[in-house]
Amino acid sequence: MEANEYDLVVIGSGPAGQKGAICAAKIRKKVAIIDRRKTIGGVCVHTGTIPSKTLREAVLYLSGFRQRTFYGRRYVLKDRIAMADLTFRAQSVMLREVEVIKAQLRRNYVTTLEGDARFIDPTTIEIKSEDGSQLVRGHHVLIACGTRPAHSADIPIDGKRIFDSDQVSTTHVLSSGIAGTMAANHTGLQWATVRNLLMAWVLTLPVSMMLAGFLFWGFRNTF
Repeated sequence: MEANEYDLVVIGSGPAGQKGAICAAKIRKKVAIIDRRKTIGGVCVHTGTIPSKTLREAVLYLSGFRQRTFYGRRYVLKDRIAMADLTFRAQSVMLREVEVIKAQLRRNYVTTLEGDARFIDPTTIEIKSEDGSQLVRGHHVLIACGTRPAHSADIPIDGKRIFDSDQVSTTHVLSSGIAGTMAANHTGLQWATVRNLLMAWVLTLPVSMMLAGFLFWGFRNTF
């Protein structure tokens, strides 16, 4: 088998891509995994699960929220939670997760190729990066390039008043007028938790109460 020829080529290094590559490597197959330089680990590490949960947990910790049942409702670990406190924790966790993923791939002898992948034919893939381009051939190809937020023509997601999970950032959540609602996936609920704990105006409860009252009135008059 040639140097640029593999039994399995995986496009995408998120949870699905990682597991597929490592499973093939464990049965002694020659495996390569392709992803962009700055997105090793996929959406899970960079824009979805890890950063949103890390920020949520950082706010819960620094605000003393979970210790208040013991120390009292006025307990706070830090009086003023700065942007740097949250971004430092989020970046630290993300970098650590990326290193864990890279170490796991190296330990299983999975070749990591960085760049954008494009099919030339059913078994040949061109990888373009800042250093140029190269061709690899895979007897089998696993496409595990992850997800992106779903947009609807009826909802204008403009990145100013309505955000999806790829557009939103820590700065948006803490300093803008976001009410805590995002389109496309569950990440918005975790951003909402961050916003709520930092004393922002979140309209979820009043709207839910109004909806519940409307449904009660409707069912009572119907049945």
